[in-house]
Amino acid sequence: MAKTRIAILGGGVGALTTAHFLSDTDEKRARYDVTIYQMGWRLGGKGATGRDQWNRIQEHGLHVWFGFYNNAFKMLQDVFDVWKRSPDNTFQSWRDVLKPQRFTPIGMVLDGGKPAYWPLTWPVLGGEPGSANVMPTLPQAIASLVGVVRDVFENWDELSGLIVDGKLVHIDGRTVAPMPVLPADQQVLPAPLATRFADAIRGWKDREVRHLAQAEALVKGAAVTTAKDAAIAAHRLIRALADGAQNGPGSNPSAAPPVEHFHDLMKLLRLIEAAAATLPSNHVARDLLAFVLPFTVGIIADFGIEKRTADSLDELEFTDWLIRHGGDAAALKQSCSLRTCYDTFMQYKDGDYRQPNWGAGVAAQSCVRMFATCRESVMWNMEAGMGEVIIAPIYQTLLQNGVKVKFFRRVEDIGLSEDRALVETVRLARQVDLADGGDDYQPLITVPLEDKKFLLAWPLEPLWDQIKDADKVQAALATNNSSLESHWCAWEPVGSETLQRGRDFDVAVLGISMGGFKAMNDQPTLAAELQAASPAFNAMTSNIGIIPTLSMQLWCGPDLQGLGWEPGQPAAVAGPEPWSIWAEMGQTLPYEFRPGGTGAPQSETPKSVHYICGVWQTGLVARPTTDLAVPKEALDNVTNSAAEWLDAYMGNFWPKATVSGHGGVGFNWNVLYDPWNGTGRERLSHQIIRANVDPTETLPGSAAGSTQYRLRTDASGFYNLFLAGCWVRTGFNTSCIEATVMSGMQAARAISGTPLFISGENFLNGAPS
Repeated sequence: MAKTRIAILGGGVGALTTAHFLSDTDEKRARYDVTIYQMGWRLGGKGATGRDQWNRIQEHGLHVWFGFYNNAFKMLQDVFDVWKRSPDNTFQSWRDVLKPQRFTPIGMVLDGGKPAYWPLTWPVLGGEPGSANVMPTLPQAIASLVGVVRDVFENWDELSGLIVDGKLVHIDGRTVAPMPVLPADQQVLPAPLATRFADAIRGWKDREVRHLAQAEALVKGAAVTTAKDAAIAAHRLIRALADGAQNGPGSNPSAAPPVEHFHDLMKLLRLIEAAAATLPSNHVARDLLAFVLPFTVGIIADFGIEKRTADSLDELEFTDWLIRHGGDAAALKQSCSLRTCYDTFMQYKDGDYRQPNWGAGVAAQSCVRMFATCRESVMWNMEAGMGEVIIAPIYQTLLQNGVKVKFFRRVEDIGLSEDRALVETVRLARQVDLADGGDDYQPLITVPLEDKKFLLAWPLEPLWDQIKDADKVQAALATNNSSLESHWCAWEPVGSETLQRGRDFDVAVLGISMGGFKAMNDQPTLAAELQAASPAFNAMTSNIGIIPTLSMQLWCGPDLQGLGWEPGQPAAVAGPEPWSIWAEMGQTLPYEFRPGGTGAPQSETPKSVHYICGVWQTGLVARPTTDLAVPKEALDNVTNSAAEWLDAYMGNFWPKATVSGHGGVGFNWNVLYDPWNGTGRERLSHQIIRANVDPTETLPGSAAGSTQYRLRTDASGFYNLFLAGCWVRTGFNTSCIEATVMSGMQAARAISGTPLFISGENFLNGAPS
């Protein structure tokens, strides 16, 4: 029996996931012949990395994994189980490549506009990521949210200070205030509420004597005096409901509690809101509660009482939804906690940080996942580049499984059959020929490490010794600072290939980032025929926006303390815009620099490295491919932005990295480690600065009203075309690694018909997950 030929267009995480789940068993390998067609010399999409001539890792920005990435962790664990790696490869386990990161400071602004951070440290969580593919029930998820509220008040006297000028300090009114007290006329719960509360507690199988004592006291009219009292009562109530015990022995724990219990819980939360409103307006707890309390009320009201779905809520913008559920508009506008949510998922219209826009349903899913479904750690850092620790193992495993990868193939056009029901052809530009006349490009390099260990990495440029006429290609690309991945590539392809249905493929998977086929000017896109033939496909590409980003990686001679930052290694968010996300990534340095060896032009090596990124509003993304000035113009713009931002803000976090001059205090460029020994601001140009303005490098937005336009993997409108990427309607419709992996799993399942459990694809959307 002939194999079904699968042509996967693109080599990002969604495409690679599709290939993985079409080749991960003997049965599938016997059924499918899978080929990936990839532009340029490397895989990974927005997660691709490369090593420069000094062996430094270049990322597209800061990539982290969250502890709720159930599907992504499980796939990575499966890859490491079967990957036939050398015993001398330094990465032997998934735990070698991902490490918990629990310190995530949140940016705040002090009176007078001075930036500071609230030093949030997440607790150690239970479970192992990827090992428990079961999402919480709605009451369990609400219990986690109410637990956050309870934690605020139970740890009131230990509430962290703020990080100001790199040091932890306490400020009256900001981090020091009396415990909030409930309004005097509401300190005794109404009798029906207290009675239902007691009934729920009595049936709670995990209750303790003290829980029952509180319940009985409330029935007898005992006062609930402080916000802490109310938070504890609310948490005990929802934990009892989450148990499902109120329905009697043998009940279904996933059964929804009676609606009146949800109303009771909302009343308790409203009491806490009233108490929290008495806090100073700039207190860190009030900032957090101004977001968490209406968020929790909204989850209870819309999902618990009204039985709404996440997708149906996406017609509303997230902040508007919070206001609808009691949030204070003025407080939310200033809330650093809320801005952290937008920053984390980079949900700003067209990359404009002044226009946060996120559909309420997917925002609700994202925040509930963060608070209620993470395992072991909320955040995980990669030990080296994502392309090295994630993409390279996946790539080598795919080769083991018989998947073929054709590099230097840029998709130019997807053609349809005469009846416009099938993909008939795929026209590819062959960007270069190989020097040996063959087609077997070897993309990886070996990076030597200590103790005779090594890792496999992707180079920042093609391995030119494998490329025919390499000097001509390099000379052309140098004219406009472009690459073979660039939308504005200055090198013309050397040839063209057309894939034909029935000869080269039977099924196609569109795994290219949506920016790669979204119409942004008069030039036709590679999906022009699809858009003309399918109103739904055209509506998707027309109504989902894209978000450009910017990033810089700074290698510094001093370590964090030498720069003046004392609290520890941060992964910070909600800092000064537009460079609002900052993480020190010193764990990568041992894989880059060795004194006197690879990557070390001097005897001294950098002692810290900093990844700083954010969104970027720019019209450059819409320029036609003929405008070859874009790459240099974009890089110049972003480099100037980075210099101005470092001068204006970095002294607030690195007080030892400043100098005084005629214009006041500015950034000391000499702290930057420069292999070329430049002077002054010139040293910044020798760091790594990226303007992620190439359409394929942008993020698809999840703005209010956009979910309705997303297409499911099997809903392209063409019988033999499936979709994979974070722009697909997966049930978790936002830009992150987990959503992208889910899309690839769904594509593989739809193609093969083989059952495949995908954790969370129906979470908060009306079906079990």
